Amino acid sequence: MARTYAHRLEKGALVVGFCSLAVAVLAAHQSPAHGYELSIYRATPTLFWAGAAVALLAGIAVAVSAPDWYRSLGLVLGGATTLSIASLPILRSYHFYGPGDSLTHLGWTKDIVAGEMAAYDLLYPGTHTVAIVIREVTGLSLRRSLLLMVAAFVLVYLLFVPFAVRVVVDDDRAVTFAAISAYLLLPINAISVFVMPHPTSQAIMFLPLVIYLVAKYVTASDRRRLPLLGTASGALLALASVSMVLVHPQQAANVILLFGGIVVVQFVYRLFRDGHAIARHRAMYAQTMFLMAIFLLWTPFHERSGGAVSALVTSLLSDPAAAADATHAAASLSQLGGSIRLLFAKLFLVSLLFSVVAGLFMLGGLFDRVRGTDTSAFAKYVAVGMIPLFGLFCLFLVASFGQFHFRVLGFMMVPVTMLGGIALARGFDAVGRRLPNADPVPGFAAGVLVLLLVLSVPTLFHSPYMYQPSGHVAESQMAGYETAFDHRGDALFTGLRSPGERYADAILGYEDSRRSDFRGAPIYGSEYNATGKNFTASRLTSAFDGPRYLPITEAGVQRETEVYNGLRFPERGFRTLESHPGVARVQSGGGFRLYYVNSTA
Repeated sequence: MARTYAHRLEKGALVVGFCSLAVAVLAAHQSPAHGYELSIYRATPTLFWAGAAVALLAGIAVAVSAPDWYRSLGLVLGGATTLSIASLPILRSYHFYGPGDSLTHLGWTKDIVAGEMAAYDLLYPGTHTVAIVIREVTGLSLRRSLLLMVAAFVLVYLLFVPFAVRVVVDDDRAVTFAAISAYLLLPINAISVFVMPHPTSQAIMFLPLVIYLVAKYVTASDRRRLPLLGTASGALLALASVSMVLVHPQQAANVILLFGGIVVVQFVYRLFRDGHAIARHRAMYAQTMFLMAIFLLWTPFHERSGGAVSALVTSLLSDPAAAADATHAAASLSQLGGSIRLLFAKLFLVSLLFSVVAGLFMLGGLFDRVRGTDTSAFAKYVAVGMIPLFGLFCLFLVASFGQFHFRVLGFMMVPVTMLGGIALARGFDAVGRRLPNADPVPGFAAGVLVLLLVLSVPTLFHSPYMYQPSGHVAESQMAGYETAFDHRGDALFTGLRSPGERYADAILGYEDSRRSDFRGAPIYGSEYNATGKNFTASRLTSAFDGPRYLPITEAGVQRETEVYNGLRFPERGFRTLESHPGVARVQSGGGFRLYYVNSTA
């Protein structure tokens, strides 16, 4: 009777959870964005967040305490809820999401479809071709197809984190904790890894599939061999390696370093401990060489391929401004009422906790203190593979080059998530064995995981919570820029922080955009001295060496006045644009205004 009652509770919790998720998704879908939204969290209906919270609580509670297929349904519920949160720009019918690089990737995708460029001319055409396939299959616009592509890669991440752990750990609790750890989306740091069209981010989301195939390949007991590739899992691993190079070669290089760690461990054990289980694992030599060959065949023939390496070396050897940049950023953040420490806690506290737990687990693996042959081997493989990755992270950090260290960090957080989930499961199991009554342990474990989720979800998208505006690109912005480009005269375009080149990439296509010559320097970041108290119409008319078009979007005004508190562009400066004889509004509508600044310089 008690067992039947327990199953009734589990069934009831799952029914409530799935119904809550359905209500949440419906609530989000029925409240589309009608204009620019500074925070997707604040603009999304409370009913969505309430429904998603109930669904996550129900899913996690059932997953950590229920047996058999109830656990699986609980994990499916939690994963579906996480995916719905990551897919909010789609559910809310955003015109587009991603105001920087993502707009350029939209332009490249347009060029490929229009025949302006071949896909193989692009260094990383993987995400673009996936979006084009989605467009051809569904008939959706390229904008929507790119957003669906992002959701598809998030789904791959959520699925293959627990699948990879299942291969090396024969423990349902460990798989469960790994799956729930995946809900945290720790690789997304909102600095260099995003939930938006951004190939390096999608490559990191693809990494769990590669690790899953590696685990299948090295631990497979099936000795049937295929030519060159060894096994069926080997063939799939080779295909995944090619895919990783095409999605983003920089992350493929990180995969080579990770594979190198596996090769080193296998070589040492074959040389000195040939009776150990690791010595009986299928060697990764051929797969590593294959990935290196594909990387070297593809990458050097694209002009963008060597930019990161050469810039890193230059920065390390001759750039004295790296420390100054960090100091300047800290000072600006302090003026906004924040601090580097607080921002670090918001963005990286959960990642730091997981890194410590996973680090201890890797240390235990190196000293053969981890239970399970394959689990111990996996910990060793990752631990040694992390050494060159950590060195690369430190190099980028010291050089302070392009925030690339956060890309490496995002990559590293994928295996950290897997090992951290295993370590947490075994830690709670150990606590349960030492207590006279272990019944409260699953509830406590669920509470800890829910708390980590509460800390992680607010950092998934840019928002004022992390002193950043939303990445929402409203239709009015795109339409306004399109009209402005279509009817531009001889004057150059300027802008608050950019002259609109990303919008030009997305609207005109990358090739046409970069062939055009209408972009001037932005106001901030140049020597115009027209920011802060000098941001006035009068100052602008004397700052430029010729007439300028100045686009002002509602997104830009909210960013400067509400997020940055008028630090560079105060609200009174925007008001002066309407009343100075040297500045004329020549286009207006839908949150977009275009001013013609008649220079007197």
